[in-house]
Amino acid sequence: VVTLYKAVHADYRSGHGFAYVPGTVPVAPDWDGGVSECGGGLHFSPFPWMAQAFDLEASVFVGCPVAVSDIRTPGPGDSYPEKVKARGCCGPVFLVDIDGNPIVKEET
Repeated sequence: VVTLYKAVHADYRSGHGFAYVPGTVPVAPDWDGGVSECGGGLHFSPFPWMAQAFDLEASVFVGCPVAVSDIRTPGPGDSYPEKVKARGCCGPVFLVDIDGNPIVKEET
């Protein structure tokens, strides 16, 4: 399992509208088995600040545990080597800062 990152909006949705709410385990409904670079899966980056480049309106970052066996790594002809695609998460996503440090929200 590796931790990858997604930049999302304040409502925890990506620019394409998919939800990455902390505590949930997002899985792509359209996983293509890693056939193509884009589409057919969820997209992540190795660092939160890299993920932000894919959605400049994103203001929140989540850490996403992903099974290595579920990852499509970038290929030689891919346009976005800083992006990986996966079937989904294998554990609950969690809030992080732009450097990937977990953010613990205090209960009120």
